[in-house]
Amino acid sequence: MSDAANRTEPARLSRHLAALGFVLPALLIYGLFVLYPLLTSLWGSLFEWRGLRQLDFSWFDNYLRLLSFPNSEKLFGALWHNVAWFFGIMLFQNGFGLILAYLLFWSRKGASFFQSVFFFPAVLSPVIVGALWRLLLAPNGVVEWMLNGLGLHEGRLTVLGDSGWALWVLIAIDAWNWMGLPVLIFTAGLRQISYEVFEAAKLDGAGSTRMLTTVALPLLVPSISSVTTLSFINTFNQFDIVYVMQGVQGNPNFSTDTLVTYFYRLAFGAEGAVGITDIGLALALGTMLFLLLSVGTLLLLRAFDRATVQP
Repeated sequence: MSDAANRTEPARLSRHLAALGFVLPALLIYGLFVLYPLLTSLWGSLFEWRGLRQLDFSWFDNYLRLLSFPNSEKLFGALWHNVAWFFGIMLFQNGFGLILAYLLFWSRKGASFFQSVFFFPAVLSPVIVGALWRLLLAPNGVVEWMLNGLGLHEGRLTVLGDSGWALWVLIAIDAWNWMGLPVLIFTAGLRQISYEVFEAAKLDGAGSTRMLTTVALPLLVPSISSVTTLSFINTFNQFDIVYVMQGVQGNPNFSTDTLVTYFYRLAFGAEGAVGITDIGLALALGTMLFLLLSVGTLLLLRAFDRATVQP
């Protein structure tokens, strides 16, 4: 037995080394392009900066400046916009996505076609989507012409210049852009549920709405977990559509500003006087955003894991 064990040890070691050889390039790339910049940012946020030059160690001074007026006003304003964006996406994109997926699940004809139609906008870059909708919603644009023609609106369409409407218009556009993703995930989740479960609910007299709320939803918790977590991460990293449609200032009057656009202005000199950067504040904001996303994602995954129901 000892001789057999001695012969298997080199074979086992060679398999482990071969597996490490496959994983090592990915680990090196991850360490170089993710871990190293992250640790550098965390360390750099504890220093005073003048332009791009790192000066004295300042402990948490950058964080205190970020949380103090006037920086705090823009910080919490941008944070509120991200929070509103998240709940808007959960309602419009994921809520409607669940309903559409449920209808497609019970549809006997055309389900694959409509699923492809709903998913098509998701293959477009947010930059392209933002540029397209900016043209459509511009004064004298197609949407204005259609609304005036139908008698639903008169005069110039200025929703992108209205601080009360601009953020919600961008949320709706983002929801339209990614609607196909929750439809795809929820449809796949519904197909994992045994058909006998729905048949039993029908025999008990459950209608379509009741089957969705009392049968499908509890069994869709893993799918809801994936969609909610992805939505949380994406909404708090929102930049492309805001930048393309409203500029880096989050116009009008910062009403569409997000944490990432605020970070961009601090890091690349568009905050206050043009060309003046505040790397210390930018790194502090980046660190806070990283912690927010990490803690929020872990809490969401833990909450959904507890709520998971086995069919």
